[in-house]
Amino acid sequence: MSDQANLTPIKIPALGEGLEEARLLKFFKQPGEVIQKDEQIYQVETDKAVVDVESPSAGTLDSWTAGEGDVVAIGAVVGYVKTN
Repeated sequence: MSDQANLTPIKIPALGEGLEEARLLKFFKQPGEVIQKDEQIYQVETDKAVVDVESPSAGTLDSWTAGEGDVVAIGAVVGYVKTN
């Protein structure tokens, strides 16, 4: 699929030493919406903090691969940004 070459993964960032997972609290953007690099696009919670996470690139939000309330591993892909 040629479209996959234009997809940038959205990953759960390393949020602190020793943390292995985070809970997805809220998505600020929905698939099809235009987003800018470094724009806050979702929120996660760890046992220590609630953090707003920024987009890794500008483009259009292609999809979320996890849902609000899901507990996911640090580094896991939770969505994709379609870049031009």
